[in-house]
Amino acid sequence: MKTRRQSWHVRKMALSLALISGMALIVSSCKKDEDDGTISTEEMVEAVSQTFTTQSGGVISVTNLSSGIVNDVKNAAATGKFADQCNIPHSKNLTGASADTATKYVWSYGLSVNWLLNCTEKVPSVFDINIAGKALYDLPRMSSEDSVTNKITVTNLEDSAMYKMTLNYSRVGTQQSKIGKMHKFTSTVTIKSTNMYLNKTTLKIASGTATVSIHGEGSGGKSFTLSGYLTFSGNDAASLVLNDTKYTVSWIK
Repeated sequence: MKTRRQSWHVRKMALSLALISGMALIVSSCKKDEDDGTISTEEMVEAVSQTFTTQSGGVISVTNLSSGIVNDVKNAAATGKFADQCNIPHSKNLTGASADTATKYVWSYGLSVNWLLNCTEKVPSVFDINIAGKALYDLPRMSSEDSVTNKITVTNLEDSAMYKMTLNYSRVGTQQSKIGKMHKFTSTVTIKSTNMYLNKTTLKIASGTATVSIHGEGSGGKSFTLSGYLTFSGNDAASLVLNDTKYTVSWIK
């Protein structure tokens, strides 16, 4: 009888240990699935890509806008109104919006644009353009609400088929990811270039390189940073290298 009671106690203890072990595995598994708030590389790459491609004040849209302003001034010069443009500051406010809910492409912007054509004895040399304002987008993979600042200088104004641009672009805001673990985070994306070439007829970027960086903080307080470079390939696309990984960025929707 004593032996049976010992056997029962042994079996009871074994069952208890098995239950405890099973609970420990469940807890361990849950911990592995918990989100520690780390912003993924995929989310950072998406934020950088949209900084280039978005129509809400993205790099491509502001470079097209800038080269369009230069063309307008050149057309004015061709009609004898050059003196109205040379060495005189100009400004205008631009707004735009799209709400294509069917394809989930929603964006808007409100930008202040200031420009000055620097001339020496009525000969144009450098075009200075400054753009600043608010912009937002809500796209299938990410939404964002930002402040945009951009300083552009344009040369090769006369004897060349290409404008040469230098670019210092910054986009600061809050993003809501719709991919991965769908984090919310704040970020600053900076893009700088000293050798962007734009076709004077199509106003498209033909070639050039740029440095790229993103840094920010997730809603849980974890900071992140990533940097790399971009090479324009001349076909409405570019190769983006971040953290030694290559991505393709295209701005044709």
